[in-house]
Amino acid sequence: MQNSATAVQRRISDPDFQAALVRWCLGLTGTMAVLMAFLLAHDAYMWLNPPAPKYFFVDGRNPPRPAAALDSPIVDDVQLLQWAVHAILATYSVDYHNYPSQLNTAGMAFSQQGWTSFARSYIGSGNFEQMKKARLLCYAQAQRAATIPKTDVINGRLAYQVQFPMVQTCENTQQFTTQTMMMTATVMRTDDQRHPDGLIIEELVATPR
Repeated sequence: MQNSATAVQRRISDPDFQAALVRWCLGLTGTMAVLMAFLLAHDAYMWLNPPAPKYFFVDGRNPPRPAAALDSPIVDDVQLLQWAVHAILATYSVDYHNYPSQLNTAGMAFSQQGWTSFARSYIGSGNFEQMKKARLLCYAQAQRAATIPKTDVINGRLAYQVQFPMVQTCENTQQFTTQTMMMTATVMRTDDQRHPDGLIIEELVATPR
């Protein structure tokens, strides 16, 4: 035991050991100073640049969805075009037997004004009555990728003009017809809880080609 104590005392008294110990302490102190400076800089940055608060719509039925300003996008352009094309094609993909449920589902993508305008145009063209009378099965498909010719802010809401050519095919056991149209839709941002996607079709115009 006495030899061990003597060895420790001799080690502590060694100038080289003392120098190494001082260097180690200085290194530890320097490292702590750097970490402290980093933490202070981080705290200062967070204080000067606080993160923007994020809000979500929660209705108890659907998954929470982010709340975004109506004059800003809620999805990117690719997702917007996919949504718009799917919604528009659904309005022209109907049959004489299931059209009530098909049109009811398709109408959920429209504003009340947009759906009323489309319904009047659809009925006024005679295509609706012809579909029921001739017991037709109709389906639509895009002829090429949709585009966004322009965007605008209307009454504080971001609005997109979406265009694409579409062909609608209607058939029964005795006839087969096709009609090609240029579809032009105005898609707008909304915070209406009935439209959880945050988008609605405000206007849809079909121009024969």
